[in-house]
Amino acid sequence: MNELVVCWCRSQGLEVTRSRAYRKNDQAWVEQKNGAIVRRLVGYGRFVGAEATTALARLYEVVRLHGNLFQPSFKLREKTRIGARVIKRYHPPVPPVARVLAHSGVAEADKDRLQAMLESADPVILFAGIRAAQEELGRRVDRRGLNARSEEPVAVDLQRFTLSLKTAWQVGEKRPTHRRPYRRTKPYPKRQSMLEPFEPQIRAWLEADPAVSAASVLALQLHMYL
Repeated sequence: MNELVVCWCRSQGLEVTRSRAYRKNDQAWVEQKNGAIVRRLVGYGRFVGAEATTALARLYEVVRLHGNLFQPSFKLREKTRIGARVIKRYHPPVPPVARVLAHSGVAEADKDRLQAMLESADPVILFAGIRAAQEELGRRVDRRGLNARSEEPVAVDLQRFTLSLKTAWQVGEKRPTHRRPYRRTKPYPKRQSMLEPFEPQIRAWLEADPAVSAASVLALQLHMYL
């Protein structure tokens, strides 16, 4: 965590520690979310600037609704240990909003607000918004460095997106933020070949005797050089 977050936590009376006592691998529980959630959404590209921050905010806005309203998840119900064997049983998978609506400790006003949000949301539109935001982030990765320039946000084309779903389930879909091929922006340095000064002489030998071997050419070249 950076200094700004640490100072804010201390001003609010929150204890800041690196990990729990005697839990040296405690950070793994945090890092696994980076791979399972963040990297799967935004990839491994480097985003710099306020425009990239705005694009990430648009992505997280639709991901939050799509995940909490329509993505079912498992929750552990019980765990039993029999010797070295651990048996886990889970509740039936439901979206997080269903668990909130079924919880008795949530106020009815909050449940009504969530129910209205669930009825007005469309999973296809949200999913199309996720892909549009990812496409914009992928283009920013491709045009980084010398090719960086301001771009307009990618518009959500719902018709094109729904047509692509007909074949996406068959051949798979490559997300726009997946690992992208490296494109070199700097020119390759050209090194002079050691045989370049002697190339005319070697061509003359080959024209005179096309059957001459490479070992003979190298021996003649060394003889001339020495």
